[in-house]
Amino acid sequence: MKIDFALLAAKHVGPSFLLGLGRSWRFREVESNGSPAAGRHRAGKGIYALWHAQQLPLTLRHRTENIAVIVSRHRDGEIISRMVEGIGYRTIRGSSTRGGSEALHEFARAASEGHSLAITTDGPQGPARECKPGAVLAAARTGFPVVPAAAAAVHAWTFNSWDRFFVPKPGSIVYLSYGDPIHVPSNISGDAVAEWRARVTEAQNEATTVCEMAAAGHVLERQ
Repeated sequence: MKIDFALLAAKHVGPSFLLGLGRSWRFREVESNGSPAAGRHRAGKGIYALWHAQQLPLTLRHRTENIAVIVSRHRDGEIISRMVEGIGYRTIRGSSTRGGSEALHEFARAASEGHSLAITTDGPQGPARECKPGAVLAAARTGFPVVPAAAAAVHAWTFNSWDRFFVPKPGSIVYLSYGDPIHVPSNISGDAVAEWRARVTEAQNEATTVCEMAAAGHVLERQ
């Protein structure tokens, strides 16, 4: 029997490592004008839309909030699935390229069972920072609003990958920002999907800019 050590590590070691790393970070929420947020705007149940590169700090920040996440079906997705399940998430397997319709059905079921939802809208392979149809279709199907979510770290390791995936360094300040909920009508189709994708893309990028400016401003203040 062939043993997949990467999958074993993801299940038994990965969650503890991630939790330890996440506990060292200092999270700060910022508004669109860069000022400290009084508290994240909560839209009730929602579909949190985040870029693939930013998923690690956002995943650790919201792990206790009864969220179901979509994870792609390729092997890397299996590793991710085992790790995020180990820190408290329900996972749904599929993507815009593999198992999309089945994943959408499972998303709707998770929503009916009381979960909020989360999607890396440019995953699993990009283009980076460009929303694919999944979040829009899920919002139309479930009636949940799309809530743009973003993160940036003052100090981080950044991978040379298509998305520029980053891991905040231990002890780093991590800035978070959330856009206003986007309510997608249930009867959208055709060109309307593209229009709503563009709207979500713009909102996610605006939230990202807020975080990145806050992180850059923190660095400048210390120089």
